[in-house]
Amino acid sequence: MQFFNISLVTVMIRFYLMMAVVIGSLFAGMPWLCILALPIFLSVMLGVTINKEAPKVAKHKQVKPQKKQLAA
Repeated sequence: MQFFNISLVTVMIRFYLMMAVVIGSLFAGMPWLCILALPIFLSVMLGVTINKEAPKVAKHKQVKPQKKQLAA
């Protein structure tokens, strides 16, 4: 999870999602359901992104034993 790393498009999408949650819960007559908009709001303000890729780990080359040459 990384902070402060989202694009403007992601901010707009999350804002509209947050507004849909608030308006939908008020329209349904359940104002207590508006609390679900808080995590969306915080994710927008903190710019949270979740990477689906595994972190890249440096790969080491396998060292092969060298053949010794005997001097005659």
